[in-house]
Amino acid sequence: MTSRTRFSIASLALPLAVLAASPAVQAAHQDAPAAPSSTGRTAAPRDTEVASDRAITSEVRARLANARTLDPAKIRVSTTDGVVKLEGTVRDDKQRTMAMELARSVRGVTAVSDELRAGTD
Repeated sequence: MTSRTRFSIASLALPLAVLAASPAVQAAHQDAPAAPSSTGRTAAPRDTEVASDRAITSEVRARLANARTLDPAKIRVSTTDGVVKLEGTVRDDKQRTMAMELARSVRGVTAVSDELRAGTD
């Protein structure tokens, strides 16, 4: 190595050390997410599939039909962007609560809009 090469390397080492020690660089380094330890599966599988509105509506209707105490013919179901809208009539508040809970339990549902009337036919 020539003296000129040693001088160039030495002259770069100090500015790099100062830059690496700066608070902004340290903060950016600390905020960076840790690299995964392996390229395989994560420890907990993530459910990234989003159910379609049509599939959500079908599943809510099926669950309402399977509930023995509800009359699914009196409940209209529609879904927009994961929000299920229940319209129609039920016998009482207990049935209203049941219908709401059944709709909430469907995968992909983000909210349930209660437009049900209790006690009217």
